[in-house]
Amino acid sequence: MDLIDLHQNTEWPARLDQVLSSSPVDWADRRASVQAAVPPGLARLQRMSAVPRFDLDAVAPEVYEGILEDALAAAARGGAAYTELRLPQESVVYPQFMERFTAARSRVAESFPGFDAGAILSMNLWDPMLRELCDAFADAAAAGLAGIEIVYVPYAAEADWKRGRVVAEAAAAAGLGVTVPAGAFNASNLAALAEIEQIGRIGHAVGAANDPGIMRLLAARGVTVEVCLTSAVVLGMVPALEAHPLPRFLEAGMAVVLGTDSPMRMGTDIAGEYAKARTLGLGEADLAAMTARARAARLP
Repeated sequence: MDLIDLHQNTEWPARLDQVLSSSPVDWADRRASVQAAVPPGLARLQRMSAVPRFDLDAVAPEVYEGILEDALAAAARGGAAYTELRLPQESVVYPQFMERFTAARSRVAESFPGFDAGAILSMNLWDPMLRELCDAFADAAAAGLAGIEIVYVPYAAEADWKRGRVVAEAAAAAGLGVTVPAGAFNASNLAALAEIEQIGRIGHAVGAANDPGIMRLLAARGVTVEVCLTSAVVLGMVPALEAHPLPRFLEAGMAVVLGTDSPMRMGTDIAGEYAKARTLGLGEADLAAMTARARAARLP
């Protein structure tokens, strides 16, 4: 059975930290200390993400390409036959960013025959250059970009989706798929996102478990939910793996796939995510169906 990861971040600052810092973060220590000291929720998410940022414009092309190769190689080593890698939004104006992604993917496939990957551009709705970035969608799609991820604020409260709808429509018009991380800590934004037809996937959606109506809505709309089990525990979306609503999502008829979220920071890989799903009671037939669903849900 192929293992497919539909929610993997490049972890751009974290991977650059490993390459450029004189004292890179020890992520096992960071996870343990943050989980022990920081309450679950947004504060923990922010603390886990707190590493020095590096200006993309100052990063040499070979370093940029090397970071992509490192992330893709980690996915392949972790058992992924296919992964969708979320790239930082600045990539869209980086010289030949899709050619560099393709080159990195090809080198990884030489070492891991059969491995494949798609590129997703992570978009910040608050960015003042958002309109200009949207204007680049058509060229990026022609170069091979598979889709976009829309990141918004406030993350744990209801957001205004007028601007997000415009971005989703622009992406779809360019032939790109759209995914949005939402509902990690509560049910905020899930109902609004389910009503935007261009959004085919939602990341996490753990908060849907507290609202049967939203679960029914997501199931009826056929929205694919990217479940990241390890991330949900580390960040405190659930108190323990056994509390994750994955089985309930499946019982409700929701379309569920698996992802690693931020594998280096979370200390996981896609094989580990499939293994954790087994501990929640999913059998081999369930996992095979999840893989088939993931293959069908690949962007665009």
